[in-house]
Amino acid sequence: MSDSIEFFACRVYNLHVEIIKHIQISNKQHKFRADLYKYHDALNVRDYFMKQIRPERYPLKTSHKLQVSSARLFKVL
Repeated sequence: MSDSIEFFACRVYNLHVEIIKHIQISNKQHKFRADLYKYHDALNVRDYFMKQIRPERYPLKTSHKLQVSSARLFKVL
C-alpha cells in the first residue's frame, strides 16, 4: 500500500475514535441532566408500599367507591 492510503486510513480511524469519545461524553451529560429530574424511591426488601389499581382495569359502570377501596399495601419481595 502507498503511504497516502495508510495515512488516510489511520486518520479516519483516529477520527472515529474521537467521535466515539465525544458521543460518550455527550451521553453522560444528557443522562446526568435527565437524572436530576427523576424521583428515585428507595424500597428495601420487606418494605410495604401503596398501590392503587387504575380505573381502566374495572368493568364499565363500576361504583367509584369500589375503586377507592382497591388501594392497598403490597410487600416488596
